[in-house]
Amino acid sequence: MPKERPSALVKAMNFLAVRSLSELELLNKLRRAGYPDDECDAAIAECVNRHYIDDGQLTADSVDLLRQRNLGSRQIRQKLARRGLDSEAVSEILASSPEEEEAAAMRAMESKLRLLSRESDPRKKREKLFRFMASRGFSAGIIFKLMDKLT
Repeated sequence: MPKERPSALVKAMNFLAVRSLSELELLNKLRRAGYPDDECDAAIAECVNRHYIDDGQLTADSVDLLRQRNLGSRQIRQKLARRGLDSEAVSEILASSPEEEEAAAMRAMESKLRLLSRESDPRKKREKLFRFMASRGFSAGIIFKLMDKLT
């Protein structure tokens, strides 16, 4: 006898038991699992109602986590946009703590400088450092400001 397929709500809770998801991520997972849109919407509404999903809290937590990983604002915005989180909320959180971005940039730059300690050419060292920091999502203004302090 074939096994009965779990409801969209049960499937959603199974997904959420593994890790926190945004509403968009959960919707996409449920769609890929083959549930119709009306069941997906009902399951997501119930998860929101039960406070299993909270995009606002997920946004704040994700910004904090990515800051701890020494990422810049641009990189954080891109990663959270891919997760379907509100870009305005992300921008508000990032704007409320500009000193945290500079601190994250300083930590990232110091760790990269340790790796670049064997580079003898100062110009190459600055170029490599700049490329690294830009790839982490930091603005050119912050990068140059900190480079002047450290190098």
